[in-house]
Amino acid sequence: MFFKILVLLAVAAGLVYLIRQPRRGQAAGAFHAAPARRKPAFVALCVGAALSLLASLMSAVLWMGAVAGGVTGGGYRGQADYLLPVAGCLLALAVACAVGAFFKRRG
Repeated sequence: MFFKILVLLAVAAGLVYLIRQPRRGQAAGAFHAAPARRKPAFVALCVGAALSLLASLMSAVLWMGAVAGGVTGGGYRGQADYLLPVAGCLLALAVACAVGAFFKRRG
C-alpha cells in the first residue's frame, strides 16, 4: 500500500513538472528571457535516483521489520533474506544515477 502511494505521488509530481514548463514562443518584446533548453537525460537520472533510493529504503525497512519480528519471538526463519541484497542493488543504482545526473549537470 505504501509503495502504491509513492508511485501515485511520483506520477502527480511528474504531471506538475510537465504542466509547469515555461511557455515556448512568447510574443516579441516579452519581458521574460528565453526558456532554457530542456535536459531530459538529467531529469530522468534525477527521477531514477530518487525512486531507487526510496525503493532501497523501503526494502531495507521491510527486511529490518522481518528480522525484528524474529527477535521479538515471531520465529524468523529467513523468509525475507532476499530483501537485503535487493536494497543494496537499488542503493547502488541510486548512487549511479545521482553521479550520472551530477556529470550531466556540469557538462
